[in-house]
Amino acid sequence: MANYQAKHINDFSKEELERLGENGQLLDVRETSEYEAGHIQYAYNFPLSEIEHKYPENDKTYYIHCKSGARSQKASEFLAGKGFEVVNLDGGYSAFAEKNSSLAEEKRELKIQDNRKLVNYSGMQCPGPIVSLNAEVQKMDAGKQIEVKVTDFGFHSDVRSWAAQTGHSIVELEKSNKHIRAIIQKEEQINKDMAIKETSNGTTIVLFSGELDKALAAFIIANGARAAGREVTIFFTFWGLSALKLNNKEKVKKRGMEKLFDLFLPRTPVNMPISKMNMLGLGNRMMRFIMKQKNVDSLPALIDKAIEQDIKLIACTMSMDVMGIKKEELRSEIEFAGVGTYIGETEKAKHNLFI
Repeated sequence: MANYQAKHINDFSKEELERLGENGQLLDVRETSEYEAGHIQYAYNFPLSEIEHKYPENDKTYYIHCKSGARSQKASEFLAGKGFEVVNLDGGYSAFAEKNSSLAEEKRELKIQDNRKLVNYSGMQCPGPIVSLNAEVQKMDAGKQIEVKVTDFGFHSDVRSWAAQTGHSIVELEKSNKHIRAIIQKEEQINKDMAIKETSNGTTIVLFSGELDKALAAFIIANGARAAGREVTIFFTFWGLSALKLNNKEKVKKRGMEKLFDLFLPRTPVNMPISKMNMLGLGNRMMRFIMKQKNVDSLPALIDKAIEQDIKLIACTMSMDVMGIKKEELRSEIEFAGVGTYIGETEKAKHNLFI
């Protein structure tokens, strides 16, 4: 489409995006509850669910974003088809918020201290690094820094969530193929109510089960909650990781216990057993046949819908390591993190389900 372009939202500065908003060109297609929880200044809220009936004026180029890019792509394609000049801002509000949060930290001019404490948590699995870091920071004086090295790649997300919850500052955060390196500065703690603050638009689900019917229930609930305007996160741990597997014909090479686990784990979500009447896989086939007859979405279709709706899917890195599951076996749209990230998500949720 000649009148449809795609750019990353962080190709534009905060000031440029705000100017587009002032000109009436910046459209936020998230639901109103998401917009009200935080948005780019001056952006106009045109929820995707209403955009077919609620057009902007067709006299300018519109820059469209959502949370991460899936909904804004749909809105952009729809409006472009109606003759609008549009630019889809990939990355969405999540990328904008992360970038500008980092910029805010830089403006504080936090400098790396030469006398910072150095600790190495290499080989330690989630939640070990976060728990150990928290214990070390509690023993430090405010204003002091600690540098940690961690081999659990989920720590890259966990430490940011931990810092946001505790009020401490990330001075530097680096990620390489071998480890995560972070420098943390302890900040003065203001007395605050540590009780979980519930909001009306949060739902978190822990999917522990590796059974098809339970995974279906999790995604049906998740998609329904998202359609109702809730922020939804699913945390996949242990057997539940099977739901995220790709249908790859090329098997990932494994050895030892990893190979043994592979023999007993389902190769794809479609192959997951059912919790009752599985009958060596016959029950699975019967259930899928009935679902097709009744026009019920398959598990892969429900997962696709979840991704389209910007539901956050998090794979537990500790569980992956224990069970020998590799990144390349899982869907590319998911995040990799640990319990620290999950706990951060529960603070924004009113409903927390364990399946």
